[in-house]
Amino acid sequence: MFRNRTTTWPSHAAWWAALVLLTLGVGGVQADFTFGPREKVDFAMAFPTLDPAYDGITSFSSDGLEIYVQSTRPGGLSSWMDLWVTRRGSTDADWAPLENLGPAVNVPNGAALSTITGNGLELYFNSDRPGGQGDFDLYVATRKTRNNPWSQAVNLGPKVNGPACDGVPSITRDGLELYFTSNRPGGHGNFDVYVARRATVNDPWGEAENLGPLVNSEYDDAGPSISPDGRVLLYQDYLSTPRPNGYGGGDFWMTRRAGRSAPWGSPVNLGPAINGPNFEHNVHFSPDGCVLHYSTASADWSVVENWQAPILPIVDFNSDQKVDLVDLVMLIDNWGTSNTQCDIGPMPWGDGKVDIEDLKVFMTYWEKDNPPQPADSK
Repeated sequence: MFRNRTTTWPSHAAWWAALVLLTLGVGGVQADFTFGPREKVDFAMAFPTLDPAYDGITSFSSDGLEIYVQSTRPGGLSSWMDLWVTRRGSTDADWAPLENLGPAVNVPNGAALSTITGNGLELYFNSDRPGGQGDFDLYVATRKTRNNPWSQAVNLGPKVNGPACDGVPSITRDGLELYFTSNRPGGHGNFDVYVARRATVNDPWGEAENLGPLVNSEYDDAGPSISPDGRVLLYQDYLSTPRPNGYGGGDFWMTRRAGRSAPWGSPVNLGPAINGPNFEHNVHFSPDGCVLHYSTASADWSVVENWQAPILPIVDFNSDQKVDLVDLVMLIDNWGTSNTQCDIGPMPWGDGKVDIEDLKVFMTYWEKDNPPQPADSK
């Protein structure tokens, strides 16, 4: 699965977005959102230090100042893929040239598909280096501060890794839940999505748990990506055995939960705004949760393209095709509650409470629909 996965980086679509919102009701505190039209990412413009012929983005740091990349570019330590990083001093600065993470992380057997904790001090990735529990295993490298080098990578051990392939990790920002893909025995299909949990960042990881038959299917379910707030999980059906009623050779699916202790809801296909006839893969949320980054590949992998799409809150609460005073009154009337319609910030799907964060988001849309009038126009 992992070695052959060459990663780099919609009127019918609007109808499907509405269907997604209606289907996904898991109750309680979830705001409505949709995906805006996708646009192709020009690597030369967006990430001039990366080369799409070699490099694929695997994770963003929470502050937006580091991008971790898996790459087959020359100068690596393996014959397969190495992990590299590009950094910048601020969100307005240019990206620096890629740096190889070195032998503490990269070995001749390769390392790929990384995810980093919110504090930037733990980097998880998969590798099939010797000494593991099975085929591909999950490893972690740590550092004391953002300015320190990474420590020697450590295998996560038999509670997390099994006898088969374990990889494609995605960790919650607080570092307490680790989602990943495995084809270990006892699943619901060939590949399933699993999660390992721990009480604090100083505790060991508990036994990995299958997300169960509501999320996983008899087909391949792989490549999980958890949202920055831990309440939206994206994953893909795999190229060899995609779920029925999709749009091509591998689609993205989404499941949501009302809170970190709530169960995951029924998954839905992201629809034709995001999914198309090619193989969708390598999906990531932007650090602020407002943009979806992903890649597509042709059936023979001869064409790999990188895309992004905005994740947009539904601010027109009464569905009258405008953002106006009526919507503002609805927000104020629900202040302090967990009303689904009005909980739109800071993530596009809210945070469980209608408060100042939602008002900030609302006002950005209000100003677009109600631009200030010049003084002499009154």
